Amino acid sequence: VWEAIGRMSPNEASKPDAKPGWVVLDVEAAGICGSEISAFLGKNELRKPPLVMGHEFSGVVVEVGDGVSPDWRGKRVVVNPLVTCGICRFCRSGDRQLCLERKIVGIDYPGGFAERTAVPVASCTPVTDLLRAALIEPLACGVRAVGRSEARLGDRALVFGAGMIGLSIIKLLRGRGVSQCIAVDTVPSRLKWAKLWGATDTLGASAEDTAEAVKRLAPGGLDCVVDAVGHAQTRAQSLAMARRGGRVVFVGLHSDETSLHGNAVVRSETEIVGSFAYSDDDFRRAVGLAEGGLIDMSGGWLDVRPLSAGQEAFVEQAAGPAPFSKILLKP
Repeated sequence: VWEAIGRMSPNEASKPDAKPGWVVLDVEAAGICGSEISAFLGKNELRKPPLVMGHEFSGVVVEVGDGVSPDWRGKRVVVNPLVTCGICRFCRSGDRQLCLERKIVGIDYPGGFAERTAVPVASCTPVTDLLRAALIEPLACGVRAVGRSEARLGDRALVFGAGMIGLSIIKLLRGRGVSQCIAVDTVPSRLKWAKLWGATDTLGASAEDTAEAVKRLAPGGLDCVVDAVGHAQTRAQSLAMARRGGRVVFVGLHSDETSLHGNAVVRSETEIVGSFAYSDDDFRRAVGLAEGGLIDMSGGWLDVRPLSAGQEAFVEQAAGPAPFSKILLKP
């Protein structure tokens, strides 16, 4: 349980209920997201302690509520943490991430950093590999971001951040046919993994050095830049590195306020696009990609730890960029 800024501790919770239309899961694994690190530090406006966080997770159905087929019992599932009204224009079009009544498991409901948790059965998709399935949610964010980038064959791209979402974006951009994909991160080990996931070039120096290096690697600017970090500095750099008429996709959620050169955006006709979470179709595609073997779990980029080590894992990542691209907590 996240109890206060900088403090998370084991806690005995009451047994989750399988409400009508809901199921109870034995959690297999849950990933730590960068937005949760921000919350741990008191820098996320959506999360308030005390809270069981965890929105990237998989598990096995052990109980079903009224109205849920008993056939769900024993199924291995991944959870789409978005819980929405189901009737608004966004929900009806499949863009539930935009629902004005949107709630999120791990923010508005107890999440996956637990031995058991309850979720709507509509949020569950059957899978085969439970550990790999805990990586589907960030992969779905990558699917959304790449779709929003509108990258085309032969384009030149750059991705800020080589965490799980950034790595997914790199792999998907390369699969989409971009001829060049530059990865930028401050952690050398993450840049090594970015190469393994398809980056053609990697940069990890200061902002000034990075800007100069990009000018050499991509004269005239980049067709698309994806910021999977979300700091004010990376957002400003993204705009500076895009070519005239290029597209910049903001994915990362860290700095709430960012100062931009508005006149330069107008004169260069740079497109700025937000990419939040995923549509139902994006999540479905991510499940298919993961089940098809897109995620190579070898290479050292993934670290699996016991749930009891959650406090240490959060403190480690809060102290600075973690050497791993993703940490999973396993009850």
